[in-house]
Amino acid sequence: MPRLNLSESEARTLILDNARALFLEIGYNKTTVADIARACGFSSANVHRLFGTKGAINEAIAERMLTEKLQEVRASVASEKTARDKLIAALRTVHQSTLATFTEKKRVHDMVTCAIDERWQAIRRYRVALLDITRSIIREGMETGEFEVDDLEQAAMGVHMSMFRLCHPVLVVEMLGEPDEGDMDTQISFLLRGLGAAGLQQEASHVAAE
Repeated sequence: MPRLNLSESEARTLILDNARALFLEIGYNKTTVADIARACGFSSANVHRLFGTKGAINEAIAERMLTEKLQEVRASVASEKTARDKLIAALRTVHQSTLATFTEKKRVHDMVTCAIDERWQAIRRYRVALLDITRSIIREGMETGEFEVDDLEQAAMGVHMSMFRLCHPVLVVEMLGEPDEGDMDTQISFLLRGLGAAGLQQEASHVAAE
């Protein structure tokens, strides 16, 4: 049935909710704008008016999902007291969230892979936000004496780049089960050494025990 008396914001939310359900049910490539419009009780023209293209809808869904992931990361960081524990929490949360989303839900993986291929701003904003979180944690560690770092920007970018393999959705999925898959404990220990983390031996034992 047609949806009447909806604000533009409500109509956009309805489109995103129904589009995401269809993308998960039948796949991104098989879903058409007409399918989305029908599920919403709209005309295809109204969907095009609000979003333009199916790709724009997918980008908006990806941005919503990645925003939720950033909230998870920030919550995990806020629950820790030391900079080292905050960094570990951030890295583990990103990795575990990536694994859960992009290996258990293949069609979600396809949606985000499309967004990455198109170099959409939602993906770029997500990466920049993760870099900002990393930079903030390292800065705190420098101020408290937990990290021995001469160049904050270089250290933040180094940590950010080194985690691509274990946090990038395409690489995480493609490397599962490979001989050089790697693991978080090894990566975290390596990064802490690179940051000159004080009490590294105790931290390494803590990481291994988790």
